[in-house]
Amino acid sequence: MSGNLSKSPKTIFCLTYHEITADARVLKEARALHSAGHNVHIFCDWPGGLPQEENIDGIRVTRFNWQSSENISEDTLTRFFFVDRVSSEVERRVVPYVEEAAQLNAIKSWLKESLTDEETRMLDPMYYKSYSKSDNARERRKRKFAHKRLLWKTNFMHGFGKTSGNLKSIGSKNRETREKFRELYQLSSLVFAENICSLKFDETPDVIHAHDIYCLPAGVLLAKRFKAKLVYDAHEYEPARATKNPADGSNFAEKLEDDCLPFVDHMITVSSSIAELYAERFKDHPTLILNAPEIDANYMGSRKKQALDQLSIRAQAHVDDGTPLVIFTGGIQMGHRGLDKVLQALVHLPEVRLATMGPRHQKNDSWFMKEARKVGVSDRITLLPPVAAPDVPVAISTADLAICPFQDVSLNHRYAMPNKLFEAAFAGVPICVSDLPEMRRFAETLGFGRAMDETDPESIAEAIRDVLDHPENYTMTAENKKKLWESYSWPAQAEKLARLYDEI
Repeated sequence: MSGNLSKSPKTIFCLTYHEITADARVLKEARALHSAGHNVHIFCDWPGGLPQEENIDGIRVTRFNWQSSENISEDTLTRFFFVDRVSSEVERRVVPYVEEAAQLNAIKSWLKESLTDEETRMLDPMYYKSYSKSDNARERRKRKFAHKRLLWKTNFMHGFGKTSGNLKSIGSKNRETREKFRELYQLSSLVFAENICSLKFDETPDVIHAHDIYCLPAGVLLAKRFKAKLVYDAHEYEPARATKNPADGSNFAEKLEDDCLPFVDHMITVSSSIAELYAERFKDHPTLILNAPEIDANYMGSRKKQALDQLSIRAQAHVDDGTPLVIFTGGIQMGHRGLDKVLQALVHLPEVRLATMGPRHQKNDSWFMKEARKVGVSDRITLLPPVAAPDVPVAISTADLAICPFQDVSLNHRYAMPNKLFEAAFAGVPICVSDLPEMRRFAETLGFGRAMDETDPESIAEAIRDVLDHPENYTMTAENKKKLWESYSWPAQAEKLARLYDEI
């Protein structure tokens, strides 16, 4: 989709802290670069159950446990020569973690002959994340019990086996180290960097493409090591992420970025307003790569004919054609996405059904359905599993209306341009959006949506009613459809990405 092949093909290391099949933006950018003739190698998280090495659509993927404490030692901090503004925070938060991790590694080394590889992995202080966030409740309970059984086993060995001396129990040590990690916030980027730098590389990159702040310090180190160019791809405005900054209010993310930005050659981000914020701090204006679905002009029509019956959310939710259906795409979150306000709005719209389509997380879904029962609308809610990212516009095309009720809790939310905006636009589904500048401008410029007061359930209900009663007012003209494909489609974004790489 990226057009002509690059005249100067490059080897690109893409870094992401997610597992790659769970990160549509990273994978579609990698595919665009591969289509342009570049050699793309992705390094990503390895949560288990997947091969360490894999080839996906011609892209090499290497998974590694970036959260591991195995490579953490007293020498960990020495490589971060560029850390200046955040040095005191690093000293306060990371040094205790390093000390705890070093002691834990000593215990793991002592127990190595008595444990299987899987048991050794389970001792890692970040193992709790894999079992606590598993979508499958039965699997989560099974793994949690296996983890506890392992701690009992190691505690027994400490008390009665070999020469345990006065080492603390492995369970206590695991908890202490885990708590230190929880306090790291974006400092976990230093753990990511330490672990990726310990890998053995069999290629020499021309470009390091670091996705998000968690990969940025690693990008600085690898770019220096290989004398490569560094691209920073900021999926968020990191200094203003509502849930990711330290509880003490220190603006660590901004300081860490400011420590790293002098080493960045090119920058990418996701909305015009966020680009302006970064332009004030970076040496150049970032390239804007929007979160459009990875489809071209022929995809929607051909895919609808091929698989609409299987993908249709109306069919999956068992909603007949005469019943108004509202769709929310993406994972449910308890805070800041405004879905509780949408549930309250449904009280004023007794004939309307709501479906959500996206990753299912038991804790968040349970909260959502509890809130729905509180206001008496749970019988009109359907939670649907995700589909492949390119298929989302096809799946939701049978809805009457999409909704995006992000709350104005931070600059990052205020200036967001989330996937769900583009999914609705390319599905041809009208949308009600929060009265926030980027989302409002996009929906109103293309004429397929309207803004609402995202904090007020009655305003949300009024907006939904208006769009349902007057769909003709929120249908894109032929001119705006042309503009959508020419300016906002993924082929258009892929062309911009290819041009950026030709300039490097």
